[in-house]
Amino acid sequence: MLALSAARSGQVHLARPRAWPELRHLAELGVELTDPGAGGVNWSTTDWEHAAALAPDLVLADSRGNAVPARELDSVPGWRALTATATVEPWNPELPCSGAACAAFLHSVADALKVLRAKH
Repeated sequence: MLALSAARSGQVHLARPRAWPELRHLAELGVELTDPGAGGVNWSTTDWEHAAALAPDLVLADSRGNAVPARELDSVPGWRALTATATVEPWNPELPCSGAACAAFLHSVADALKVLRAKH
């Protein structure tokens, strides 16, 4: 699984799994999260081709207003390559501090992982 925030057509921010509480929790539950390689503390900023080369089966795409929406990335070859074989689920790195919001996120990831496992 790879978590990301779309910056623009030529750039993407890949999340460092241990830097985000909900991603760290998923890792503690046994979910394999992709480390994006060199970069900043929370994010590794790179191009779409690098993100696609990581070949995740599940992509958590930043759903906040400052991230480029997935529908606007359809013309980006790297995004198309990344999502050609990956399931995309929305992700808000700034989840509201509520049990219900955290549970909803964890359930959506669990459901996506169930679908992926059924395909394999």
